[in-house]
Amino acid sequence: MAGDRIALGIIRKAHGVRGEASVEAWSDSPDRFAGLSAVTLVSPDESQTRDAAIESVRIHAGRALVKFAGIDAPEDVRPLQNWTVEVPLTDARPLEADEYFLHDLVGLTLVDAEGRVRGVVAGTEEGGGGVLLNVERDGHRFDVPFAAGIVTEIDLAAKRALVDLPVGLDDLDAVAD
Repeated sequence: MAGDRIALGIIRKAHGVRGEASVEAWSDSPDRFAGLSAVTLVSPDESQTRDAAIESVRIHAGRALVKFAGIDAPEDVRPLQNWTVEVPLTDARPLEADEYFLHDLVGLTLVDAEGRVRGVVAGTEEGGGGVLLNVERDGHRFDVPFAAGIVTEIDLAAKRALVDLPVGLDDLDAVAD
C-alpha cells in the first residue's frame, strides 16, 4: 500500500467464465466494493500498479465478485491473483470509535501498565484467528493478538498502545538464535 492509498482487499482467483475476480475483503463488509467505480490494482511486490474501473459487484460466499472493465475471461484475472485492490485514502470510509486502519498500527510502541516498553509494531497480519501485530524487541520478533483484552488502549497521536500481555507471550529468553 502506498502512503496515499488504502488496500480494501486482495484478488484471490477468477470466478466463473466472464472475468469476475473473487476479492477477499480486508474489512468486515465486502459490500464496500459496491460503492466504488475506480480503484488501483497493486502487485504483491508493489512494483506495478494498474488503474481499473469497476463494472459490477456482487457478494457470494463472503467475498466480493468484482467485474473490472476490460477483464472479460478467467485468463485475464489469473495474472492479477494476489494483487490488492486499493483506493485513495481520501475515499476511505470514516472509522467508528475504536476502529483503526492496520497501517496506522505500524510503529506503535507497546507499553504495559507498569510503563515498560514491550516492543514496537513492525507489521500486521490477518488470518483466520484475526489480526496479529508483528512486534519487534531486542532484535527478536513475536506476535500479539490484536484483541481488546490484550491491546487495551491506543493513542495514535502518541504512537503508543497500552497492553496487557499474557504471561510468556514476549518471553524472548525462549527464542532460539
